[in-house]
Amino acid sequence: MGQPLCTYEPNLKLFLILTGFLVLYTHSGALAQDPLLEAYEEGRYDEVIRNASEVISAGDSSLNPYYLKALSQIQLGNNDEAIATLEQALLLFPGEIRFRKLLALQYDDTGNYSKAESLYKAFISQDSSDLNSLIKLAEIESFRQNYRGSDRILKQVLKLDSTNLTGLMMEGENLTKLNNPEAIGFYEKALRLYPGNQQAAYALGNWYIQADTPGKALPVCEQILAVDPVNIKFHKLMGFAFYRSGEPGKAIEPFEKAVALGDSTVFTDKYLGISRYLTMDFPGAIPQLESAVTRDSTDADIRFFLGSSLATTTRKKEAMHHLDRALELMQPDPVAVARIYSEQGNLKRLESEYEQAYELYWLSWEADTTNPMALYYMASILDNSLHRSREALVDYRRFIDQLDRMPVTGSQNKQVPTLREIVEDRIIQLKEELFFLDEQ
Repeated sequence: MGQPLCTYEPNLKLFLILTGFLVLYTHSGALAQDPLLEAYEEGRYDEVIRNASEVISAGDSSLNPYYLKALSQIQLGNNDEAIATLEQALLLFPGEIRFRKLLALQYDDTGNYSKAESLYKAFISQDSSDLNSLIKLAEIESFRQNYRGSDRILKQVLKLDSTNLTGLMMEGENLTKLNNPEAIGFYEKALRLYPGNQQAAYALGNWYIQADTPGKALPVCEQILAVDPVNIKFHKLMGFAFYRSGEPGKAIEPFEKAVALGDSTVFTDKYLGISRYLTMDFPGAIPQLESAVTRDSTDADIRFFLGSSLATTTRKKEAMHHLDRALELMQPDPVAVARIYSEQGNLKRLESEYEQAYELYWLSWEADTTNPMALYYMASILDNSLHRSREALVDYRRFIDQLDRMPVTGSQNKQVPTLREIVEDRIIQLKEELFFLDEQ
């Protein structure tokens, strides 16, 4: 199952502004006459920081200078400095919840999740209905890829407020990452409650496509495009939904609209080009696919359809090049495949499952016949574990024969001289043992 591409995030800036206003409103007797507030509202953040620092150094023990200084530092992107200001303020005002909440946000934004988590848990212990803190804890757990832990927290959020858009979206995303089909119910509910919400619509439409029901994504796209006809993202989603529905002819128009609106992504070039190819518009497919391949030369599909389109023209040599490249990209690296089979063979051998180990080493040898070690392991299993001497002798000989066909230099052959001596001695011993057995 693929994952929806959207992420819903609370409006942090709005939260900061509102929080700052509440603090100032509570603790300032004359807002309009506060020069620090006036400078902050006019965006003169450097001036706020400078003047607030002077006021604090002079011994002012009020909240506003600390808070406005921290807010200004945040606005300038100096989060570490804002943290230092807030930590200093909390030494003077340890019980000030708004300082602590803003500090928690800064810990979160700078990746200090342990400290942020500690503060959010403290907030919840004081107020179990603190939705913002619960959501932040869920975000932290999701970031740690503990989606089940995040899911448990989000269930608390939705129990407190079943219409919470952030909670619904995050729960859908977490369940998607857990490959749980119940995710779709949360996206559907989010869009039903908030019919104009593009994040919910995009997540739902994308889910339908990834769940192989792309036809259901079409009315979702139409709903958004009816009120926002220049939305590139939903034109692309509609085009992809048609493409995945097996209707490339209908996919062309929404992809073309996306291009006309300024979209120049590889995704759109790729699927517009393929859709044109599938409708036998080979000349129309070529420019789009050429544009895509210049930015993603490792996509086998782009190479294949470009090569196939060029094959209908006089550019046969280019067509062959792209088709060859597509074939290379579609084939896994034989060395990597051989290594995987070899590692699996090692595991089975350690578990004394020798027959399975032998088969895996054989697959390793088939994948990469430049490395004879798989032959050695196969012979060793037959000889020492399965005690099938005649078959072991065959594999030992194959190992020696392969050594004779390859150079003895290179990193993969460091063991070869010693192993060759051991195998040659063992071949002699096995021949003698089998001779005496045959004589009896």
